[in-house]
Amino acid sequence: MDSHFDKYRQELDKENLTTFEDLENLIRPLIRTATEIEVSKPSKPKANTQLLSHFGGQPYFEEGEEWPKTKKGKNLNFIFQIYNNGGINLPGNLKLVQFFYDWDEFPWETENDGWLVKTYTTLNTSQIIEHAQPAELETTKFCEVNFKSVQSLPDWEGIGTYSKNASNLSCVLDEDEPWGNYQKAVEKLIGEQEYRSQLGGYPMWVQGEDTPVKEGVPMKLLFQIDSEDNAGIMWGDVGLIYVFYNEASNLVEFTLQCH
Repeated sequence: MDSHFDKYRQELDKENLTTFEDLENLIRPLIRTATEIEVSKPSKPKANTQLLSHFGGQPYFEEGEEWPKTKKGKNLNFIFQIYNNGGINLPGNLKLVQFFYDWDEFPWETENDGWLVKTYTTLNTSQIIEHAQPAELETTKFCEVNFKSVQSLPDWEGIGTYSKNASNLSCVLDEDEPWGNYQKAVEKLIGEQEYRSQLGGYPMWVQGEDTPVKEGVPMKLLFQIDSEDNAGIMWGDVGLIYVFYNEASNLVEFTLQCH
């Protein structure tokens, strides 16, 4: 009986896909530009931090808005906000993205209560107001952020979602360590990928591929946030959170993975 590797080999032979160079050519078109979020050391908040990208501190609010709460009415912790001032990998329709989280509830996925991605498509800064953080909440350390443009490719766990041929070719090139040639090709094309906080690009999974797929199409990553020591953030056991976004429907999906 033929193994699944034999089946892969037969299918790939029909398309003349047999070499490491073919693997490179399959994944090169998948490269996406992403924005790495570099979280600075904690510092004393400056004036008007509502108008800056940062972790912790005072989030942006407009008149008539209240501090976000869970469905049960519990106040959510403010984690970070990112302004889309151009040059970073956020959808063009989003001017500001904020994230709030309930450390007590500690939600792991979209269906859980206790997390909120708050987005603004327009900003009325003449209506800006300040809301003091509710006293009972754990405070995220105030940290300014810097942005760095990076290239991104799916990790080994996720490549099959975007290119079955690339996944299968990597398998037949080395049946014992099928991930090896894929990782080698990625490093040759864009360098080594590491866990990091970033906007856009592809998720770097801790426990395995879990990209939401809607109508047969994988959703695009809005952001992933690593456990950030400077901001005092730890997602479980040195984990990450992943948020996906569909610009057409405004749908948001959330998941957390840790070691």
